[in-house]
Parts: sequence; structure tokens; C-alpha cells
Amino acid sequence: MDPWTAATLATAEKCWTAMVGVIEDLADPDVHRRLPVAGSNSPYAVAHHCVEMTRWWLGTLGCGLDLPRDRASEFSATGTVDDLLVRIEATRADMERWSVQMVRDGIACRDAQGTTADVDLATVTPQWVLLHVVHELAQHLGQMQIPRDILLT
Repeated sequence: MDPWTAATLATAEKCWTAMVGVIEDLADPDVHRRLPVAGSNSPYAVAHHCVEMTRWWLGTLGCGLDLPRDRASEFSATGTVDDLLVRIEATRADMERWSVQMVRDGIACRDAQGTTADVDLATVTPQWVLLHVVHELAQHLGQMQIPRDILLT
């Protein structure tokens, strides 16, 4: 693995580790709570979205896998903490494999459907895709930490 991809994946790992920490800090009922602010999402839903976002950008677009995505429903997702943690761990493992493949072989499925990002999928590079995923993970981690901090006070 080239040094840039390794460094990018190391940053993603820090985000995933911190997300798992947020989820583990909250009990099953609290992980589904939303702040009383318009547009607020539960920590569970945000983490679920991160799993699905990663699967789509790297697995579907990057590697050409047929991984169905219902983006509209991601922010209303519910489930158990244990099930979510299993999905996160699987995604973390897949992320490394998919990233290496995508950087090595190029974007596999430029006509994939499943994103609202304002970007031309015909011209993105594998490095752009990987950096976009890490950017989204970092952004959504912050969106999980704020409700966690408020709910635990």
C-alpha cells in the first residue's frame, strides 16, 4: 500500500474508533435520541449513514460491487448497539480492501446511483473518493459527539 493511502486509512481508523466510543458511551435507548433541534439526527442514524456511505463510495462506485443503498432512510435507521458495532467492524475491514483495490485499479462503476454529492463522478479520482469518505467520517463524528456530550450531562 502506498504511503498516501496508508495515511488516509489511518485517519479513517481514528474516526471509526471515536465513533465506536460514542456509541459505546450511550445505552441502547440513548443512542437513538435526537437533540430538540430541527434536522438533528441520532448518533445511531449518523453511524449507520457512515457505514452505508462508505460501502457506496468505496464498494459500489470504487470497486463495482452491487451494494444496495437507500440513502433517504439512512438518517431514520434504528437497531441495537451490538448490531451496529458488528456492521462498523465489517465496514472498517472492507474499507481497507476496497481502498487498496480502487487506488490500484481505478474507479470501477462511474455510473453508480446513490449519492447526493455535488461532484462529477465521471472525473473523480480514487484519491478524491477516499479523501471524500474520510472527510465525511470526520464531519459525522463531530455530529455524533455533540449529542453524546449533551445526553451524558
